[in-house]
Amino acid sequence: MSQVRPNVILITTDQQRFDGMSLNATEGVLKTPTMDSLASSGVNFTRAHTTSPVCIPARRSLLTGLHPVTHGLRGYRDFLDWDPPFTLPGLLGQNGYQTQLVGKLHLHPQRKRYGFDHMVRVESPNDRWDTEQPENDWVDWMKERGDFHPNNIGINGNGRNARPWDKEENTHLTSWTADRAVDFITKYRDPSGPFFMHLSFWAPHPPLIPPQAYWDRYYRRHDQRPTTGEWVPSFDTIPRGIPDDSMRGPFELQGIQDAMAGYYSLIHHVDDRIRYVLTRMFEYGSKRAKEPTTILFSTDHGEMLGDHHLWRKTLAYEASSHIPYFVSWRNMDLVSGSSDALVGLEDLVPTILDLCNVETPEPLGNGLDGTSFAPLLRGDTWEGRPRMFGECGGFHYMIQGRHKYLWFARTHEEQVFDLENDPCESRDLSADGELLESLRQPFEAHLAQHDSDSYDRSKLQPCANRPPKAVWG
Repeated sequence: MSQVRPNVILITTDQQRFDGMSLNATEGVLKTPTMDSLASSGVNFTRAHTTSPVCIPARRSLLTGLHPVTHGLRGYRDFLDWDPPFTLPGLLGQNGYQTQLVGKLHLHPQRKRYGFDHMVRVESPNDRWDTEQPENDWVDWMKERGDFHPNNIGINGNGRNARPWDKEENTHLTSWTADRAVDFITKYRDPSGPFFMHLSFWAPHPPLIPPQAYWDRYYRRHDQRPTTGEWVPSFDTIPRGIPDDSMRGPFELQGIQDAMAGYYSLIHHVDDRIRYVLTRMFEYGSKRAKEPTTILFSTDHGEMLGDHHLWRKTLAYEASSHIPYFVSWRNMDLVSGSSDALVGLEDLVPTILDLCNVETPEPLGNGLDGTSFAPLLRGDTWEGRPRMFGECGGFHYMIQGRHKYLWFARTHEEQVFDLENDPCESRDLSADGELLESLRQPFEAHLAQHDSDSYDRSKLQPCANRPPKAVWG
């Protein structure tokens, strides 16, 4: 095995769906030239999914390489202290790496380091000084400038309303986060050894408040429509008074298109700021330009963005679970390409450890947790896992081959989609008994191995292309 010990830059966003990167979109107006270039020059994974499509469980998996079944959090619960057996930054730090967090971690308590040597902590653009989530280094910086209410314009932190950021672009949280990453690379990094930096952007998670220049590129400049499946209820009218943060519609088209504009604007801003960080790392005569460096990119989960008249995350539909995911590098002898192997957030930890020649902890590699895809990068045979399981608060899913099986524990309902021929999940195939049975068997075996929701075959109800009650009541 090569003894190269590369720097590692792990870049994550929050709530970025798979087609929220233009390379992955079959059509649309969003532009992400930096992400596209990195993915095209490295390895772009086209079938990456989060195994829990909500913030905290996904971030636990990202930090440890453990599936939610193993790390113990299968749905959203805030303000829980957590003592993992190991973390990626902790393991790297024990092996000579300088470790730095810049941005969002969303674990409790906020100043717990989880193996990082140093942390620049933010959670969102909202000032929550009087809550159990008070720590926000960007808010402190803004207040030092005299902005005592950094985000007081009333845009919901989970909502669909969108409008431009009302202050200078260089004070925007995305800009500030990139600046702190550059500070670490150029001023605070120890040049005598390799570093691991987790650059964790809050965007494109709401509030949808991009800088004005990005807002102008997308607002009312597109007619892109969300997907509406055959199985979604039909609505005669769009009722008034649906709360801005409601997870279920029906939604008015223009409102969703405006939300799309805000969402796309935030992603484009992140893309430009990633370019800025990498420019300072590698270009303009940088002393760091020749250092071996691995750059990995992903997100915690996606965003329904109005698809099927749904908003936010937690559901197992593609807009919520399917995520952008790629690896690129500088000054390393690796093999580029594209992969349709099933991969998840758990695979980042063992892959990074493998590339950095750090021993993988014993709890990994038990069939549920992460596996290293570094062999693929080295040009060796690597096929990934035969199927992937995910869950969030009673919403379960399994991907096997080209099919996705969804099971709603509360109502025992089932849906099946052909992701190869119907990537937008427009038609539910659960009325096909033979296909359904081929998916039930491995799913049932999976649940039987773990303390999870009870799977009673006598209660199973195929939705057969009708609206699931678990979603629509």
